[in-house]
This record gives sequence, structure tokens and C-alpha cells, in this order.
Amino acid sequence: MIFTSPYRDLDIPQDLTVPEFVFHHAPDELEMKPLFYPSPNSARTDAKPLSLADVRHGAYSLATALLSKEVMGNPWKKGEIFAFYTGNQHDYLLCALGVMLAGGIPVLINPMYKPEELMHILEISRPRAILASKESYKNACDVAKTCSKHSESLLDIWVMDEHHERSYIERLVKRGALLRESGDRSIEHIHIEPTKDEAVYCLSSGTSGLPKAVRLSHYNLITNTIQMTVTLGGRVNKPVYDAANWYDQPNAPLQNGMNEVHYSLLPQFHCYGLITAMICLHTLTPNIVESKFKPEEFFRAVQEYKVTFSFVVPPIMIALVKSSLADKYDISTIKSFASGAASLSKELCDMVKQMHDIGVTDGYGMTEMSPIIALQTQDDLSLQTLNVGRLVSNTEAIVVDLNTRKEVGPNQIGELWVRGPQMMMGYLHNEKANQEAFVDVLKDQKPFLRTGDVVSIDEKGYITIRDRLKDIIKYNGYQVAASEIEQLVYSLPFVLDCAVVAKVVKEDAAKNELPWAFIVAKEGNDANDKLTEKVLQHVNERVAGFKKLRGVTWVDDLPRSAAGKILKRDLRARLNEE
Repeated sequence: MIFTSPYRDLDIPQDLTVPEFVFHHAPDELEMKPLFYPSPNSARTDAKPLSLADVRHGAYSLATALLSKEVMGNPWKKGEIFAFYTGNQHDYLLCALGVMLAGGIPVLINPMYKPEELMHILEISRPRAILASKESYKNACDVAKTCSKHSESLLDIWVMDEHHERSYIERLVKRGALLRESGDRSIEHIHIEPTKDEAVYCLSSGTSGLPKAVRLSHYNLITNTIQMTVTLGGRVNKPVYDAANWYDQPNAPLQNGMNEVHYSLLPQFHCYGLITAMICLHTLTPNIVESKFKPEEFFRAVQEYKVTFSFVVPPIMIALVKSSLADKYDISTIKSFASGAASLSKELCDMVKQMHDIGVTDGYGMTEMSPIIALQTQDDLSLQTLNVGRLVSNTEAIVVDLNTRKEVGPNQIGELWVRGPQMMMGYLHNEKANQEAFVDVLKDQKPFLRTGDVVSIDEKGYITIRDRLKDIIKYNGYQVAASEIEQLVYSLPFVLDCAVVAKVVKEDAAKNELPWAFIVAKEGNDANDKLTEKVLQHVNERVAGFKKLRGVTWVDDLPRSAAGKILKRDLRARLNEE
């Protein structure tokens, strides 16, 4: 049985690039409206809010500089890669759009990655340049030096700062602006096929393994921007650009948003954060861009900017119910939140509603789907069920039995397979992963994507997440690949066998999962606290903070199936019963 969206299929433009889509003409009075506000806590003290006109001017200037022999020496060519290695910035989307205009492809990297992790991503993506923050600049330089030993060319490094010696604004944007003023129109010679050319590489662990670069086209990103905007309804401002009546349909929420203001904390290096920034530009919805959550700064921003909505991560929700600081500020303008990057407990959502009258909707997606697959609307809050909403427009799904892989019907449990125009082009330089990800089960040359998630879908199309097949641990919205931690553990000389699984923190309202290792020691090694400390130190000094191994259980052997596969479900059950 094929499950479909309750919304009508949309006519998604196949002839527009992402910049052409988001820069579509708006009334003059809206072109100059501030949209992207820098964090009140930003170290970039001279940063100013950016309007649609500012973003367009900056992006075109950046692209012109990249294509200029005068500026670059060796001008950029279509398909070259620009690594973004920085936290949230109010001009992050501007830079991504500028690279796209030049025919380049941004690869978005977590700035918390340490040099070894960064090196892995650079080896996959093979960028020509890195865009760093002041905080990540040193790591970027160190890794660039290592890369130069294995390559004939040096990586250019630019910094998102007004005054740094490698400021992208001073060295690229301002010079590109002068070139445009003198008549440079090199951008017009860049030809992009929106359905065939990559717009961005986002990182994902897929259903297992080390981080992979997900190839998302211009068409993918435009599709998901429209799909999400349909479902968000009045939580964003009414779109000015509606080429094919995307937002005028009877089953979807009303597009009646006015004077909406967003607080943006989702990591922009994640596909979810990138899409929400695109939505704000598409709908001309102002947003305050924050890089790190601090309760009082959040409450102060809500009061000052009259924030109406936020895509939330667990710390915001917990602060709302536990922090006395909330009472010091007027946060009454917030009408709703949307989750999705990490699972939230119903109890926590209910407490936020009772204490602050803020409704919290849930959603579901994966980077490979650009990323949104399903979203709850505000009307769905009355259902009082633990679903993640229904499929967005143009999206189909089937649920397959975990053993037979045969399709099952409503309310039956199985793995979710999905397809739609937002589905990725594939993984970069990883044919094995591509073969595992796509399944042409209907033999119609329109493959489904395996999600690795165990779900049920009811008669009305509401999806409930039941379990996860994929070997991924989720902590505060971040993905941790168990196999990545396992490789580090296996590199220790006293380890014979190991498996890393998720330990659920029962007392944590955010339902976080912590990486925990089950290890079999080689004969002659005593499994004691000293050995445990060696494991933790070895792993944790090599990974970003959110990936840290939180504990070790020493065992005589690991449970395995008849085929020899480690039964991680058994280990998770054992760990979470203790």
C-alpha cells in the first residue's frame, strides 16, 4: 500500500536555481525590510541586520569575486566545492547563495568537528576553499596545511568577520561589488540545470557508518522549501511569491501570517537549519540568528523582537519549564514551536503549553530528504497522540515488514520507505551506500529511500515513530554514528570486540541518548576502572563534544545473530533496564 500526502501535489518549478527562487521580486518596501538579525551576543560587533536586498547584493558580489581572475588569480569553475566550517551567522545563507551563483557547491560542516573529523569530510568533498569563523580558523588552517601535503594546490581560507585579516567581506564581497559596478556580468555565463546540478552537500550518517556527503540539487531544496511553507501556514509571513498557487489549497493551513518573527537556533550547517533560513527569505519572515542557546538571552530576544515562533531544540523547552528567568520577561508573543531535530516527550510539550500557552508541533525528516518528510500542523495538536504528522505534498511512502520486506497496511509496524521530489541525488563518492539506500520496489524506475526508521501509519496518514534500525545515536538534535566511535575503540590494543549503543537518560525530559560502549577485552587484560578511563580518554579527545563516549560496560561476549551480526537491540534493552 502506498501512503500519500493529504495535500494536493504541487507544480514545483524545474527551471529555477535556489538563488533565482529566493531572490524573486518583492515589493520595494519589503526588499529593504531587515530579515536576518545577528545574534545580540555576536563577537561581530559591527554586524548589521540584512534585508532581502542586502542578501542579494552580497551574494552576487561574492559570486562575482569568485569568478574573477583579478580577485582569485585562478577563477572558480562550475562544480568546485567551498567548505563551510562555521557556526550560525546572520550572513551564512548569503554566503551559500553566493557560492551557488558562481556555480560552486557549499559543503556544510559542523564547526565542533576536531581536525581528524574535519579531515575526513575534506577527503570526501575535496573542496577548493574553507569558510571559517574566528573560532574555527585555527583548526581550518591546521587541516589545510595537512591537505596541502597531499595536493598540488593550497586551500584558500576566508573568515566570517568584518575585521579579520582573511575577512570574506573585505577580500571578496567588497571587491566583487566594485567589479559589478564596473560592468562585470560573469555570473550570467554560469549555466545550472536545477534538477541535475548539486546546490549543496549536507552531511549525514545515513542508516549507518561514518558521515557521508548528501548531494542535494537546486530542485530538491526549492521543493522542500515550498513543502514546508505549505504546512507551516500562518507560522511564517504570507509568501509574496506564489507562482503556481502552492499556498492556496483547501486541506492545508491558511497562509495568513503577518508580522511573524522567528528565533533561529537550528544549526545552519544542518540541512534543517539551511531550509528554515531559506523559508524565512522566501516568506520575508524576520529571524534572529543565534549560535548558542542561553536561556536569558533567548527570553530577552523574545521580548525585544516580539518573537512569535521558533524551531526548537530540547534545551529551549527545558528552560521554559525549569528556569525562573522566564518570569522576568514578556514572552507572550510566542504562539508556537516546532520540533523535529530531536524527539520531545509529550510531558514536556504539555508543560510548555500549560505554563506558557505555547503549542509544540512535531515533525520528521532526514538530510537525504532535504530534510522534511512529515510535519504536524497546529490543528494536529488537538489529536493528543505521539505522531509526527502526515506526509508533506508530493511525497509517497510505504511501510515494509522487517523480516519479509513485504508492504504492510495501516497501523502495522515496519520500516518506512519514502520518495518525492525532495529526495537526494545520492551520496558523494559512495556507490555502496547509494545501492543500500535506494530500492526500486515497484519496478517503476522511481526508487524509494530507506529511512531506517520503524513506524506505523494510521488510516488518516499520521506517522508514529516506533523504533530505529539505523545505527545512529541522537544527542540534543545531533547525530552520532556509533560506527565512528567503534572504530576509535577498536584502535586500542586491548580491545577484542565492541559495540556502541544509545543509553537513554530516563530523567531527561529531552529524551537524549548517550553513546555507551560494550567492550570485550583481549585475554590478559583486566576490565577495570583504569582500563575504562583509557577508553574514554582515547575516544573523547578525538571527537566533538556531542559525540563523547559516556560510559563502558565490560562483557565476556556480545550477543550475535545466526549470521554473526551484533544484536544491538538486546544491548540497548539491557543497558536501559539497568
